[in-house]
Amino acid sequence: MTVLQANANIAHSLYALYETLPDAVQREFLNELWQKQHQQLEEFAFYLACKQAKDENEFLSEKETQAFIQSLAQ
Repeated sequence: MTVLQANANIAHSLYALYETLPDAVQREFLNELWQKQHQQLEEFAFYLACKQAKDENEFLSEKETQAFIQSLAQ
C-alpha cells in the first residue's frame, strides 16, 4: 500500500467515525474545525472548484478572467 492509499484510507476511516457522532457533536466539531482552519478550508474549497472546472473543461472567458483578477486586488 502506498502512502497516498494509506492517507486515503485513514481519511475515509476518520470520516466514517465522524458520521457515527450525534448531530450536536458533528456541528461542534465543524464549528471548531472552521474556527481553527478557516483559511485552509477556503483555499481547499477554491482548489476543488478549480479542479472541477478544469475536469469539466469549463474555463473563464477573457472578460471573466480580467474581472476575477481585478477582484483579487480589492
